[in-house]
Amino acid sequence: MKKLFSSLLIAGLMALPSFAVSVPATHVVSADWLAKHAKEVVIVDVSSPKDYAKGHIPGAVNIPKKKFFMGEFGNIKHLLDTPQQVQALFRNAGISNNSTVVFVAHVKKGKKYTDMTRGLWTAWVYGLKNVAILDGGIEAWKGQLSTATPAVKKGNFTPKYSAADVRTWRDVESAMVNKDAQLADAREMKHFVGQDKDKRLLKHGHIPGAKKVSAYLFAKKSGNVFKLVSPAEAKAMVKKDGINLAKPVIVYCNTGHLATGTWFVLKFLAGDKNVGVYDASMYAYTRSPLPVVQGK
Repeated sequence: MKKLFSSLLIAGLMALPSFAVSVPATHVVSADWLAKHAKEVVIVDVSSPKDYAKGHIPGAVNIPKKKFFMGEFGNIKHLLDTPQQVQALFRNAGISNNSTVVFVAHVKKGKKYTDMTRGLWTAWVYGLKNVAILDGGIEAWKGQLSTATPAVKKGNFTPKYSAADVRTWRDVESAMVNKDAQLADAREMKHFVGQDKDKRLLKHGHIPGAKKVSAYLFAKKSGNVFKLVSPAEAKAMVKKDGINLAKPVIVYCNTGHLATGTWFVLKFLAGDKNVGVYDASMYAYTRSPLPVVQGK
């Protein structure tokens, strides 16, 4: 019996993913950490092909951020990639099920860290958990950049979709009516109050009951780079915005881009485990009969 138990235990352990290196609990890594572990991780640069060609962290592969918005349903665009789309993207980038993946981008403005969080959110939803973003982005990298395109060995990544961090308009409607979740608007003030002229939206303003929890405020300039706030700062900031960290949160923006930044901060820095992104966000919402509120 003991031999059988030992055999089953060994088989179970062998079935678990083995990572070359594990990312910190915050899912944020420093430039020094990345330099130390660069050969043990897959570095995904989400810059445009043009910016990637100008210079990238040595060994980084390019998946432009727009590639994480390829899902469509009816007249709704900017949705999360389908399993088939994300499988092809990640395998071609050399990602396997047991890969450690670090998303990097140019962060020349505070809110641009969300280019990385959109990639991480996509990976997280499809089962990759040993993932992180580079604090300060490529601007924090202390080594030289490369213009060489790395040789990539195709990965074996197989997506395993989980809806735990994804929300739909039905979830939003339920939050409006039943108050079973908090709504967090990750956009800038002009969008929140309805003073924007964004042509992607059919109505302007915010979802009734939403709190303004702007993603771009969570990255602060430190020297020449924008770094994320600490967990303690994150908790204080979202509480000040009216978010109860003990209750579920639905985060939205215009397309689900900025929303992943607020989702990331709430989940990994502030510690709210029941938080999800409203996929396609206001692009989808303003095409429904549901109301918007203008002003604060």
